[in-house]
Amino acid sequence: MKISSLLNLLLPLYCARCGRVGRAMCENCIQELEKDLENCCIICGNYQKGWLCSGCGTKDSFAFGFYDQPIGLLATSLKQNSARHLALVVARLLADTIPEVRAERVVITPVPTLAKHRKERGVAHAEMVARELAKLKGWSYSPLLRRKSGSVQTGEERKVRIQQAKMAYEVSDKGAGKLADFDAVIIYDDITTTGATLAECARLLKAAGAKDVRKIVAARTR
Repeated sequence: MKISSLLNLLLPLYCARCGRVGRAMCENCIQELEKDLENCCIICGNYQKGWLCSGCGTKDSFAFGFYDQPIGLLATSLKQNSARHLALVVARLLADTIPEVRAERVVITPVPTLAKHRKERGVAHAEMVARELAKLKGWSYSPLLRRKSGSVQTGEERKVRIQQAKMAYEVSDKGAGKLADFDAVIIYDDITTTGATLAECARLLKAAGAKDVRKIVAARTR
């Protein structure tokens, strides 16, 4: 018996949505999730198709749905359970929905996870999704950013979040040296409230020499 089969027997997976035994998310629930996705702007929440929001004019960003929809539940379950199986499901949904990136050399980089959270969960959830999404889309993967402070933004208002984001991240020396190798950089995060973190990460990458920076997130709070 294969090790994977033995593990499934001893530690069976349950669908995160309906509870059915067999997979982290069953095929029926994946199809339902794809139907329910409301692609939206990460800033104003307006329905969005493509990289430009027709509501507020925000460019080069894209949210796949809202936090109170199943995609938000899936992203939260991934953060809490640190399951690679769920990362694969999220990456598949995003790969099927993300607007086209017209560039030959594309790299995806995750918003860095707090060292404390990585230690508690054993993995960095945004990193897992970014890695799987890179495989599905044929992109490169590289951690171009790093944390330089331990501030947590949960519950803070937008002005505070913007200031915290400016102090929390920086482009790594190794990351800065790689930017010339790519035509486009995709920043990935799992959940956003104000878009402040993604905006600051994009600003840093552009200042370091990135030619084209896009921002994608699995779920946006309303």
